[in-house]
Amino acid sequence: MKLVKCVIVGFGGYRQKEFTFEAGNQLLFGPNEIGKSTLYQFIQTMLFGFPARRGRQKDYTPKDGAAFGGKLWLTVPGYGEVLIERYKQVDRGRAKVVIGDTTGDEKLLKQLLKGLTPQLFSEVFTFQQEQLSQLEHLQENELQQALVSLGITGSRQLMATSQRYQNDNQRRFKPRGQRLPVNEQLVQWQQLNQQIREKEALEATVQQRFSQQKQAQEQLQRLRKQLQQAQKEQLRLKEQALHWDRYEEWQQLQHLLQKQEGQSTTSDPLTGAQQRQLQELYQEYQGLTQQLAVVDQDYHQAKEAEVVTPQYEFYLQHEQLIKDLLKKQVAGVRLTDGFQQDLQRQQDLLDSVAALEESYGWQVDAATEVDLSALDQLVTDLQTTQAEISRAQLRQEWLATQPELGEEAADGEVTVDAPARSRLAYQRGARGLSLTPLSLSIGAALLFLLAGIFIFPNQKALFGVLAIICGLAGSWLYYHKRQQQALQEVLKAEDGPPPIAHKQTAGSPAAPLKDPIQENDALLTALQSRQTQQVQQLNQLLPMKDPEKILQDPFRYQQDYQQYQKLLQELETVTASLQKTDQAYGEMAASFDFASNWLPLAELDLLARFEYLQQFDQKMSRQKQLHSQQQTTLLADQRQKLVAQQSRLSEKAEAILVATDTASLGAIPQRLQQVQQTESQQQRLEELTKTIGPLYPNRPTYQELNQATATNQQHVRQLQQEEGTLMETVQRQRLELEVLQKDGTLDELRQQQAQLETGLFAELVEWGGKKTAQATLTDLATDLSQQQLPQLLQAAGQYLEILTAGRYDQLGFSEGFLTVEGVNHARLSIHELSTGTKDQVIMAIRFGYLQLQKNRQLAPVIIDDGWLNYDSQRKKQLARLLAHFSENYQVICLSSDQEMVSYYQELQQPVVDLRQVG
Repeated sequence: MKLVKCVIVGFGGYRQKEFTFEAGNQLLFGPNEIGKSTLYQFIQTMLFGFPARRGRQKDYTPKDGAAFGGKLWLTVPGYGEVLIERYKQVDRGRAKVVIGDTTGDEKLLKQLLKGLTPQLFSEVFTFQQEQLSQLEHLQENELQQALVSLGITGSRQLMATSQRYQNDNQRRFKPRGQRLPVNEQLVQWQQLNQQIREKEALEATVQQRFSQQKQAQEQLQRLRKQLQQAQKEQLRLKEQALHWDRYEEWQQLQHLLQKQEGQSTTSDPLTGAQQRQLQELYQEYQGLTQQLAVVDQDYHQAKEAEVVTPQYEFYLQHEQLIKDLLKKQVAGVRLTDGFQQDLQRQQDLLDSVAALEESYGWQVDAATEVDLSALDQLVTDLQTTQAEISRAQLRQEWLATQPELGEEAADGEVTVDAPARSRLAYQRGARGLSLTPLSLSIGAALLFLLAGIFIFPNQKALFGVLAIICGLAGSWLYYHKRQQQALQEVLKAEDGPPPIAHKQTAGSPAAPLKDPIQENDALLTALQSRQTQQVQQLNQLLPMKDPEKILQDPFRYQQDYQQYQKLLQELETVTASLQKTDQAYGEMAASFDFASNWLPLAELDLLARFEYLQQFDQKMSRQKQLHSQQQTTLLADQRQKLVAQQSRLSEKAEAILVATDTASLGAIPQRLQQVQQTESQQQRLEELTKTIGPLYPNRPTYQELNQATATNQQHVRQLQQEEGTLMETVQRQRLELEVLQKDGTLDELRQQQAQLETGLFAELVEWGGKKTAQATLTDLATDLSQQQLPQLLQAAGQYLEILTAGRYDQLGFSEGFLTVEGVNHARLSIHELSTGTKDQVIMAIRFGYLQLQKNRQLAPVIIDDGWLNYDSQRKKQLARLLAHFSENYQVICLSSDQEMVSYYQELQQPVVDLRQVG
């Protein structure tokens, strides 16, 4: 599941805010108190519902009456994009879920969440500084258990629950405890059992006074029926008091509607046709009124326009020039856009050229100064020379492993033809692959083993060591021979065997054999000298600060200087275009100079000048039109016509106004509103009649209701007192009967024993249940650790390596405790680490667990400033971890740390400034 977008209508301090989330890693940045935690609480509320208000818990209900809630879009595998809409005032805060054309409720939302709960969301997928602070203060054993629990379940809930069960049982019962509850109850049970056995030996049976006890019990039953009726009446009166506000509203609506019915018949409700007719008349009346207002305004402007101003005279003189200049407005917009685009392209090219010049130290003023063909030829020759040097070095290594060649060359008289050289190489290869040394070493090792076992059993350890030494020596010699032959075959595949003698012709004397090692050294020296010259020639054609850098990657060097020349050529083209565009821009801006004495254009750019001149032209054109048409006379006639139309409309509407009891055309909206209000009141009255009418059949007053409630409460208290007195009488009779039947203590002891056994049984059941749960959780943790802990430690070690910049790269267990191991192979326990490193271990385990659960991805990972103990380097490594981890998860980081923003920007990760969210 991944978040896509959310729209907050009202939640805490947010009003009509929209947030968009990236699919991978992102940082939502803002200062303290801007609403980062509010955004997190909104996401949790949209997923799991509005939390119940508890004590001092922060309340995000809007104080200004805005709708409490909003919308959340997310993507769910197998369903696509899902919309969750939830408002506290709508459907009791239950969610509305939309998937395409399908609409669902909370049941569909639970199906989409796939078992994700608020506790799982906050403890597994949320990283907060409070969680790290809680783990920091744990003791060694508790922290060890918490880390293991984090690894196998994603939170410390499993181990915490098991420890809580154990602590509860320790406070209830111990085999040798004395003052614990279960131990004390066991002692009391033993004492009661002993007393009962003593009393049973002295028991005597006597029976009497049963009739009195039976009468008292019947009277008690009648009294309880009366009390039940009184309590039922009390509930009815309480319900009437609870709905008294709606009862008063019901009475007021009845009185108001009865009063309206008693008025004149002209106030009767309007029919639908009358309402439509009134609306049409009012629309026509309103249109005439607006036209009359426009005519009045134009009339006053025309009167003012009859005076010719100097600015108007300037316009008349330059009207055609202004019109022609305004026709160039589109060209001016295109010219401005082209200039901005060329300027941005020039800056991008300058940055690219500067990066290459800084890397290589190049300084070239024009692209034509670089001869690409010569550079390409030199780079090709340099690559060929490097290949020959590599072959010569390989040949040198091979010659160094052939001592026979050096001896034969030293004699100076050895001559070997090509077939002889082949046979010699074959024989040496055969000797190199000979199994004789290996066979001898294995035979000697077997002899030593047999001697140690059968001949010298007291010294078998010494003979075993000698056997191992013999086996290792033979194996090393065989491996060394195989390596020599492999090197020889590689050289033969490259160039054939190096020459060890001059070619002989038939009948010619044998030539002395030259030293092949010296020949190869001379060849290698010559190639290296050629390589140096080629590098110097390249540096002469295109000087750079570190010529030896060419040897590291000639192909990359060739690509860079080709790109460098291409950038220089394009920079020259863009610069020329900028100069041409700037000249045209200045010429067009100068065309406005004729109006500088009349219009404030000096401080405006080209587009603003066109806009201001267009407004000036429209204003003067309007004034010219008024002058040319004798506007005042026309407007006066038009006003008279509109007034006459209003009079005719009033006469036309007189009949309907009288029929609907409407004072005038202007009072039509008030009359329609009155009708709508009456209809709404009638609808509300019908609703209250159905719900409230049956609850108040006698139509009581508030004083009568209070009096009836007080009377009934007094009656209930009286019946309860009588019930208590009668119950005491029944109990006393029972005790007296027991005294007559027995000595008065046996049944009481049995009752105490039964009560004690009931309580003891409940305590033992609860103790056994928690003991079983503790054992089950322990077994579950063991099974989970055996199945998942090795993979978890491996994944957590990778993330710890990223967080600590390679200082620690492994997690393991030593003597049952979690340890970390660094690059120097030093193993440390978690309590030997610093606070910041310990936080990194905890975070690495959390991320390791999430990595193992990547196939499920129940929720995105949300981090709220979870790096309080981190310095700058640790924050930077955490940013890198989040960028790497977002390949499998959506990561939303909420922070007020400006330093974290710089690391996100350095890693090219999205950063959203919450102050700029609309």
